[in-house]
Amino acid sequence: MRLTAIRTALVALVLAACGERVRPAVPSLDPPNNEYDFGAVPVLNEVLTPEIPVINVGGASMVISDVRLTAGEGPFTLKSFPTEIDRASDDKIVVAFLPTKEQDYEATLVFGTDDVEHPEVTVKLKGKGSTRAVMGVMPAELDFGRVNECACAIQTFAIENSGTAELKVNELGFTAGTSDLFTKVGSWGVPATVKVGGSITLTVKYCASAGMTMPATGGIRIAGTDPDKREVVIPLEATVNKAPVPVIAMLGNGAPGQTVTLDGSGSMDPDGDTPLVYKWTLRSAPVSSTTTIAAPDAAMTTMRLDPQLPGSYEVQLDVTDSAGAKSCAPVRATVVASPAQKLLVEMFWDNAKTDIDLHVLRTPTSVLGRAPDDCHYANMAPDWGMPGTMDDPALLRDALTGYGPEIFGYVNPIDTTYRIAATFANDHLEAMPSTRVTIRVYLFGVVKFEQTKVLATQGSTWNAVDVTWPSGMVVPVP
Repeated sequence: MRLTAIRTALVALVLAACGERVRPAVPSLDPPNNEYDFGAVPVLNEVLTPEIPVINVGGASMVISDVRLTAGEGPFTLKSFPTEIDRASDDKIVVAFLPTKEQDYEATLVFGTDDVEHPEVTVKLKGKGSTRAVMGVMPAELDFGRVNECACAIQTFAIENSGTAELKVNELGFTAGTSDLFTKVGSWGVPATVKVGGSITLTVKYCASAGMTMPATGGIRIAGTDPDKREVVIPLEATVNKAPVPVIAMLGNGAPGQTVTLDGSGSMDPDGDTPLVYKWTLRSAPVSSTTTIAAPDAAMTTMRLDPQLPGSYEVQLDVTDSAGAKSCAPVRATVVASPAQKLLVEMFWDNAKTDIDLHVLRTPTSVLGRAPDDCHYANMAPDWGMPGTMDDPALLRDALTGYGPEIFGYVNPIDTTYRIAATFANDHLEAMPSTRVTIRVYLFGVVKFEQTKVLATQGSTWNAVDVTWPSGMVVPVP
């Protein structure tokens, strides 16, 4: 046909050379082949080739009209086609072939043009559904069972292909109405391909939120290219194992050296999954306290407060039921060891290699380190009151190593204003001797002053605070 067009053009040139009149430019179709074969295609897989060429070799634009499939529509569908083609140009008609079964298919494509020699063109189409995917899922449903409240569980499922063609997974996700407590783990991207004889494994997570009581349900929808099983739904189900509730009986107030009872026997499990497993933890205690919990795995146990140190002790109780559910949140309680001394001073620091000394002076003008007016490591029990009476102070604890504390106690203070100070006694050749020192003052067991200061070098002194008795006035030293 292309040869015919070339001849027509040559004749036109000869006639023009001979003075003959040239005919007007017109569209001219170079017709496509009579038949196009899409070949062997796996069932439910779509191909868009071969494309049917539409070539205009004429001198004017060509109109394409009434493009249609007169037979075989279904496996064959029109995707796109031109409506006009410029002179000496070409375009294409795109037909999709998607076999639904393993068999041969035929169709007829028809289109019209304004080329007078080819007003209607008919093209035969054929293709074959050759192989097919067979989709299976394992397991057929996902039952998470009883999941502990405030905890999560995961399950996996596999998409398998036992067919003779690759399985294309086109849609993959949760069905409408699925509880949002089910979530995807990892990549669930589509489209995904499962090779012949292969499988892909996916993961689902379920989290039982705090306070939930009803079961959670839903499903996973999988759509693919198995002609007999276009989609599969995997049911999802989970129930909740209610978490046990820890309870600590009231601790009350304490004192240094006192034995405190820790009672968690009021803890309970809403589902009745007993016996409970108990775990006591000492969350915080005064610096250098030697306190421990006697039996941290018992429902009821004891804790002896440090005999010298005042301050607060915080305990925590976690419980676990017999089905493995742990309490969603632990319960905590605090006991305060109030000192017997009306005036008590505590000092500690953050550098284990340095030595800091606590000094309590009988007056603000007393000389640091000089007995009897300075109560410190070299004068631990000065006579400040009436001779032979129990009205004298004492340095209850002198710390030479570690972080302290050093403790000064005074059961019945005499009426005066006391100066409280700290000295950097020894750096022990520490390369980085800078030390943060904290002084804490208790009046009748209540903290009335707490301050921290950095002492950078050996020999430095911090005059921290003046305490006036019996008014209880506490004034930081400028």
